[in-house]
Amino acid sequence: MDGVTRATFCSRNAHKARELERLLPGWSLQTLDVEGWPDEAGETYVENARAKARFGRQHGDPGTWMIGEDSGIEVEALDGRPGLHSARYAPEGAPAIARLLRELDGVPDRRARFVSELVALSPAGEEVAGTGILEGRIAAEPHGSGGFGYDPVFVPDGEERTVAELGDEWKQRHSHRARAARALLAALGAALALVAAGCGGDPKTANHVLAAFFAGGPRARQLGKVFPHKTGSVPCVLEPGGPATVKPLQATCSTDVSLVKPDRAVVTLTEAWNHGAQAHTWFFFIRRSGVVESVVQEGAAAPQARR
Repeated sequence: MDGVTRATFCSRNAHKARELERLLPGWSLQTLDVEGWPDEAGETYVENARAKARFGRQHGDPGTWMIGEDSGIEVEALDGRPGLHSARYAPEGAPAIARLLRELDGVPDRRARFVSELVALSPAGEEVAGTGILEGRIAAEPHGSGGFGYDPVFVPDGEERTVAELGDEWKQRHSHRARAARALLAALGAALALVAAGCGGDPKTANHVLAAFFAGGPRARQLGKVFPHKTGSVPCVLEPGGPATVKPLQATCSTDVSLVKPDRAVVTLTEAWNHGAQAHTWFFFIRRSGVVESVVQEGAAAPQARR
């Protein structure tokens, strides 16, 4: 085994496939080049994404995961259009942007949002899903050369530039598809908790994996100063990394581990503060030897926390 999870992205959209592969560390995606694709007739993004994944299950490699995706841009002043019909609104790129700007000509309310829904089907038929939403507004005219689709006219909340100007590195962290991918990986961390044959569910194996992880690289050793080295939660103090006037933050630090066939694991570390109202989570995808292959983070970092 090379540690790579192989999957079929149930689409012929090469742009989305390349973007999604970058967002799913440890995964290798191939597109599904077949005829007879089903119409996007669902009433929700998830219905359309599920239909694509099921179509892939019928026509693709039965031994790989199938991933279906549906996404759209919803414009407030257009009552949510193009929405589910974004791909059919106009040909992708300049024609679709031109039509959108014509419809918004003279309209002061430019609020909009990108929505992405991912549905993954395992070879055994289990389903996991992830949703991502990016709020923003429609610019008066296109700017930037990066990205694709409506990126040249979409300005995310908190930014002054379009997604096309912000570039691929920004998209990989903040886009609606990046957020859906993180949600999918979080769901997979639970769905893939298949204890390896011979483990028998013995917690000693999980403790051995955690011991190897926390004894690993400098990042894991640093986190190991506040997180428990076995599954569970403990009170912890997040020391300030900023001005001396910032007080230490009282929090709860939790550790969990999912054992994945044949020799991998997902270590989940969560710090929660403000009575649980805010949290930050790391998902470490590792070898059972403790070697980290990739990491995904979800949630805002604790204010001024030193890591």
